[in-house]
Amino acid sequence: MKINKTTITFLSLLVYASTFAQINKASLSPQTKLEQNVGLAKITLEYGKPSAKDRPIFGALIPYGKVWRTGANSSTKIHISEDVSLNNNKIPAGSYGLYSIPGAKEWTIIIHKNTKLWGAGNYNPENDLVRFKVPSIHLKDKQESLNISFENFNANGADLTIQWENTKVVIPVFVDSDALVYKEIEDKLINATGEIAAATYFDAAQFYYEKGKDLNLAAKWFEKAIELRPNAFWYIYYRAELAYQLKDFKTAETNVKKSLALAKSSKAGDYGYIAKCDLLLEKLSKS
Repeated sequence: MKINKTTITFLSLLVYASTFAQINKASLSPQTKLEQNVGLAKITLEYGKPSAKDRPIFGALIPYGKVWRTGANSSTKIHISEDVSLNNNKIPAGSYGLYSIPGAKEWTIIIHKNTKLWGAGNYNPENDLVRFKVPSIHLKDKQESLNISFENFNANGADLTIQWENTKVVIPVFVDSDALVYKEIEDKLINATGEIAAATYFDAAQFYYEKGKDLNLAAKWFEKAIELRPNAFWYIYYRAELAYQLKDFKTAETNVKKSLALAKSSKAGDYGYIAKCDLLLEKLSKS
């Protein structure tokens, strides 16, 4: 077929008109993005947020026993910065699709390696990284819109929750934060070359102290931190507290008195360390 300039111009006008004829309207299932620090991992969730609108949801609009995108529109995505465990299943750092198979009493949660799908279209179970089951919890109060979020935080994790209508499922998230900290201490202090900052010595010493790991080494790191920042009364206080735990009462008393004097003379304030020093001195008086 021969196409002349008039035809090309006409087709161009059609494309132009159709492009600008589109109406910009609000989504009924707005895209939601949640970024959350869980332990030492950063987890980002992206999902469409549908509402019930007087419709029965699970077992009706969302059938039981079928793969669901766990949201609306494009598939729900989860991005994880560090290796984690979801319900005791190891998940390497990376980006995944978050699918589910709802049921009346339990759900199957699916961590899927393909993040490019639109909803559950062309979903292939061969691309599943892992599947696991979690109980379905009945809620007394109705949740109008789908909500995926985190709760029950602790130093090594939290609970990832999916709630909609009268249903809630809980996915325990575990992050081995201690292992990450030990690795960082190894890299930035134990195996480090060159100058090491006072804060690095202090943070490492405080972590070892809190975990009860090699307290004598922790004491040496506190000393290094104090050597570099002799007026940091909070450094000196924790050196005193550690000495007390090691029953080295003389060192504890020397350091806590020094910390107290510096805290009292601090123009920026004592940040509560005067009270801490007084309490430790009271303990020492009874030792």
